[in-house]
Amino acid sequence: MNALEQRNSRSGPRYLLSAIMMVGALGFAAWGTTALFSDSLSNTADAFTAGTVTVGLGSTSTTCNVSELAPGDSSTAYGSGSADKVRCTFDVEYTGSLPAYLGVDVNLLNGATALYTGSANGLQAKIAADGVGVINGTSYANSAGVATPVVAGTSVDNILLSTTPVNTGETVTFTVDYLLPLVAPNTLQGGSSSVQLTFKAVQSANQTTSCVAGRQCTTIAWS
Repeated sequence: MNALEQRNSRSGPRYLLSAIMMVGALGFAAWGTTALFSDSLSNTADAFTAGTVTVGLGSTSTTCNVSELAPGDSSTAYGSGSADKVRCTFDVEYTGSLPAYLGVDVNLLNGATALYTGSANGLQAKIAADGVGVINGTSYANSAGVATPVVAGTSVDNILLSTTPVNTGETVTFTVDYLLPLVAPNTLQGGSSSVQLTFKAVQSANQTTSCVAGRQCTTIAWS
């Protein structure tokens, strides 16, 4: 678990962002059977083994705290703003035995005073997995590729991370970049927000999909 804190020394209003990424490793029942038959007339040792589908970090959560944001502040790779704040990054490893599709659910949450408003005046977030965009500013791509607003407190579910199934031991690197625009109003002063990411995996065998990575995928049976 990493805790990273950045402070801004310029004068003027101060804004607070607490970006908390809580990772839930979800297991889904996925049965892959292997029949081992001996070449004998008295076969008594057939064996069937179920495969597994799991993801994990080695812990249940990872946290990246960013405090004392002022209007115009941004992380190093956001693409605009000051670009001098820490970029949040962490890895998710696939530990199952069956090839699987990986997906993510995203929920942007606000504290008592909202910092994320869903508009150009509030917190902006760019979330990506191995370079594939998941959230862009205040929107995500639905299954048709249409930019759709991210509503605070409403989970964006079943975003496919890759059309290529992962195998045991493969790792996906997540990055979270952010910007507090210069036009942020005084009503956001002291505000806070958090980002909750929930990862999921489902066997790729016996599933067909025409989904695009970085978009919601409704043709995969995620559970």
